[in-house]
Amino acid sequence: METNFGASAPYTVGVEEELQLVDPTSLALIPAIDAVLAAREAAGLPEGSVASELSASCVEVRSPAYRTVAELASEFPVLRRRVRDLVEGCGARLAAAGAHPFSEATEQEITGKERYRKVDREMGWPARMQAIYGLHVHVAVPDEEHAIRSVAVLSRHVPLFVALSANSPFWAGTDTLLASVRTKVFGLMPRTGLPPAFRAWEDFENYVEALVAAGSIPDYTLCWWDARPHPRLGTVELRAPDTQTESWRIASLAALAQCLVATADEQPPENPLFTAENKWRAARYGLAASFHDFSTGRSVPALEAVRDLVSRLRPVSQDLGCEPQLEGLLEMTRAESGAEKQRSVYERRHSMKDVVEHLVANL
Repeated sequence: METNFGASAPYTVGVEEELQLVDPTSLALIPAIDAVLAAREAAGLPEGSVASELSASCVEVRSPAYRTVAELASEFPVLRRRVRDLVEGCGARLAAAGAHPFSEATEQEITGKERYRKVDREMGWPARMQAIYGLHVHVAVPDEEHAIRSVAVLSRHVPLFVALSANSPFWAGTDTLLASVRTKVFGLMPRTGLPPAFRAWEDFENYVEALVAAGSIPDYTLCWWDARPHPRLGTVELRAPDTQTESWRIASLAALAQCLVATADEQPPENPLFTAENKWRAARYGLAASFHDFSTGRSVPALEAVRDLVSRLRPVSQDLGCEPQLEGLLEMTRAESGAEKQRSVYERRHSMKDVVEHLVANL
């Protein structure tokens, strides 16, 4: 397995986000990715900054690796706006959330790239349901063992990331009563959810090699867990959050991921079965959830857990230069979440189209 851990400075950070391509008039999802990719070079966007995903109504925006989260906070919104202008020049609009409020998932076209056609052929209906949109955060790590420890600590905090980022309450024109329906829809696919509790790098390598030898996957990139090593990039990748409507939230989530990875040696492990219970609570209730500490028997409101974590990570955030962005998590606890805001917009006129207008206008 090719590995590039240590090829860049530790804890540099980058993001990938999946955004919705919608019709300018109806605001329904449209398969506009081919036109967007064809126009990228003429728009002056760097190669690799814009990519396709499984659904042809999705565009993936990929940042470079930033030295600090402060750089990400400053520069990534500019890239976002440039992609928005590119998409609008192709006769579509860009919306940002974990799921589209009313378009039917299974009616969306699959991207023509052979990788995605193969996923569609092999997985059928679960693949056709994946009209969902996530935010992925990459943090560079120095070696393989640090990658394994970092995946473990990110996995332990997946419930909190889901609660903070929850931004998909609607599905096919219906309020699901969930804060993040994307979290549950993604679970239809294999090798999703919380990662296995690997004890060492060798465990991860052996697992991937066994699946490749069995013909289940071509390589590790089809392990779509909430957190995973990404040896080719030399990073660990957090994949749990919904796409965020407001760009400032992205930097705060990235700061949390960076701080956790930088302190991975100091974080105790947790039983994945108990983490899964808290992840369900986060997907259902967002920041209104309570998380149960199964080691103490005490339940903690998600809002309190965020405040405690920010306090504990403040020293390392100062060392990494991301303290303002980490403090942004506290603002996220005071403001309406993405899911709550979508519901507030809907309640004004009971219009799903109004909700998409909000997702377009506030990107």
